[in-house]
Amino acid sequence: MHRRWRGRFPALLVWALVSAGAVTAEPAYDVPRREDHGDLIVLHVYGSYYDMGRQQVSLLGDVARRMYEYHLEKYRRHVAGGGMRLRIVDFGATVLPIVGPWFEESGFFDEMNGVADGLGVPRADLLRAVMASSFGSTVFAATGAATADGGALIGRNVDWGDGNGVLRPVLVLAHPSNGDMPYILGGWPLIGLPAIGMNAAGFSLSFNFFITDEFMGIPPQMRDRRALQTARTVADGIRVFTEVGKRAMPTFMVMADAAGEIAMLECTPSACATFRPEGDWFAQANHARTPVMIPFDRYRSPDSFERLAAMEAAVRPHVGRLTPLLASQILRDRSNTRYVTDPSVANVFVLNAAVLQPATRTLWHAVTMEPAAPFGAYRPFSVATDLTQTPSLPADPRVDTPEFAREQALLARARQAVREYEAGNSAAAGTIWDDLATDESGMLHPDRLAFARAMVRWRLGDALGTDRLLAGIDLERAPFEVRVAALLARAIVADERGQRAAALVAYREALAALDAAPQYTDFGTAGVRDHAQAGLAAPLSRAVVEPIPHLQYLPE
Repeated sequence: MHRRWRGRFPALLVWALVSAGAVTAEPAYDVPRREDHGDLIVLHVYGSYYDMGRQQVSLLGDVARRMYEYHLEKYRRHVAGGGMRLRIVDFGATVLPIVGPWFEESGFFDEMNGVADGLGVPRADLLRAVMASSFGSTVFAATGAATADGGALIGRNVDWGDGNGVLRPVLVLAHPSNGDMPYILGGWPLIGLPAIGMNAAGFSLSFNFFITDEFMGIPPQMRDRRALQTARTVADGIRVFTEVGKRAMPTFMVMADAAGEIAMLECTPSACATFRPEGDWFAQANHARTPVMIPFDRYRSPDSFERLAAMEAAVRPHVGRLTPLLASQILRDRSNTRYVTDPSVANVFVLNAAVLQPATRTLWHAVTMEPAAPFGAYRPFSVATDLTQTPSLPADPRVDTPEFAREQALLARARQAVREYEAGNSAAAGTIWDDLATDESGMLHPDRLAFARAMVRWRLGDALGTDRLLAGIDLERAPFEVRVAALLARAIVADERGQRAAALVAYREALAALDAAPQYTDFGTAGVRDHAQAGLAAPLSRAVVEPIPHLQYLPE
């Protein structure tokens, strides 16, 4: 019998007998169940990977349906605006649910087929929805002389938008029936891949988003899942990732084990390089660190560099005495910026906040939703250890203060403006942003707000109002992406107003700003460069540069 069927029939039989009232003793598998801890959903699932997929759908209910619909719509938007690469991906979504279970070792396609059948949707569409998921990260790993007990420790903020509350933080405690190790998979509903994970041996990993030109291995192997199912040590995990010809996707994979080893793999689908720190700890965001992988990196963005520097600064004062409690406090750090909407460790994109201690087989996860995720209490979970004596990590005292409530209210309004703008309701977005610009708390970056307000006026045809707001941006203080975009926008507005000489100056200044920061290769700098170079040759039409982004650094 092929492994995709192995173990499925006993589990289904037990379910049938239990539902019929014929079984009173302990069943062959524990009964699947859901726990809700604040905003965190915890699923305990058992059996074959197909069965565990169906169980997740049953336990999640409407949460699963909303996630599927949200990500499928997101996927379709991407494909509609994409080229040949995305058409190849779309073809893969049609084929992989059929052929994937026969070659992919981790049971990923079995599980996704179970999810699709549980939802009653086409298997290809479910896979399309899952493929619209990906995640960034701000993480540190420490061991040896860096920690209080000499063991390994990971602190991780998963940075990803929650789809206006659609994506709840989820932990899946999986107990496979085929001999694979039990493991915890952390992320959001139905993704099937671990943003964070820990298995019964304490082997732990943290998946960081890595963008390369090679975006998918053929045939794809989900090595992060396979490592969770089989690895006991970092050496095992590295072997799992490097023993195959193709990995499913690029990744920065931070690893730690119960013996205290830490390392990071930087992998394209075809090649991997191992990063090890010079000392006993390191931090990571979303850009490559090894000389081998830096040339392949297509997402060397300002926010990644800022988050990495922020995490290093937050960890450094505690080196030598790091504990799970200190790790949770580090994940709340915003000391690198005075503005709540700028890149930081505890940035507003944090969906999952977690602390992992491999030696005790314990993963603590925050119970609070984005954008306040790192600030809530962290509950402990394990698939190997009795946690009755393990305390939760307490919530940040600031969550009960009027200042924190004010911050959350401001963020809610700012996110509403983003949603209005991206839905094409420019006037409604502008009303909110104009009002926020009068707020005296100083929590929101004035130059980001000025740029957003300018873009509203640009969309509404007010070139003079656009230019006035852009002229008020402090180019020395503004975030890098706002600086170069503002210079480009001023050039375009000048061209529209017939001020060609001023436009040429601004185009050249935008290019000079890009040239002065060669470490940045993404966030739209390529588009800025292309437009600025084209603008030097001839005035740009409005249609060429629509829509201009708002650059608010806020999740939708």
